[in-house]
Amino acid sequence: MWLCMKTSPRMMLRNWEDIWLSSEEILHKRLKANQFYPFTIRQPNVYELNYLNKSLCIGIILITSSFFFFIICLLFSVPGISHLAGFFVFVFLVGVWLILTNIGRRSIIIDLIENKYEFYNYRYLMHKGPLEEIYIRLKSQKTSQGVLYYKLILNGPHIEVLNLTGIKLSRNQESLEKLGLRLAAKLNLNYFDCCDVSSRHFIRHWPH
Repeated sequence: MWLCMKTSPRMMLRNWEDIWLSSEEILHKRLKANQFYPFTIRQPNVYELNYLNKSLCIGIILITSSFFFFIICLLFSVPGISHLAGFFVFVFLVGVWLILTNIGRRSIIIDLIENKYEFYNYRYLMHKGPLEEIYIRLKSQKTSQGVLYYKLILNGPHIEVLNLTGIKLSRNQESLEKLGLRLAAKLNLNYFDCCDVSSRHFIRHWPH
């Protein structure tokens, strides 16, 4: 799941400019601006990430698009509009369901003082666990032509898989690995390679 966070017009313009950059270049740029990206400093040694479930964004898009196309069909008297009405209502209801089930803002708090992390849905604590449970990992994906692409994720029990490199994939494994290790070091988290058995894992916290 990619991150869906609140953005200002300036940030939206900056994200539009990033469309020409590779995923590792975008992540490097963001880490240069904020060495704990996508987290922010809540207090010394305590970091916080606030985000929205992408299903909420999808729900808003479904409602908006179904309403828009329904109005267009009415204005231009599209033949067979009565047959399409059921489809528009279905899409609208799916959008409403996605919004209602994902409306709460998610928060992940990493506390290096207590070596714990907390996951909140809106204001409700959903899970609290040791830092050994949450990690950054390099994930690989092979195309039908056998080409490997990579991305960095943040994951842990009871939280959604968060894509740290956005919707773009990269073929530059080495660069993403360096960025992942760099971020894991800043947040004091475990880092895992894309292979389950690998000498490239960097384990800071072991299960007790």
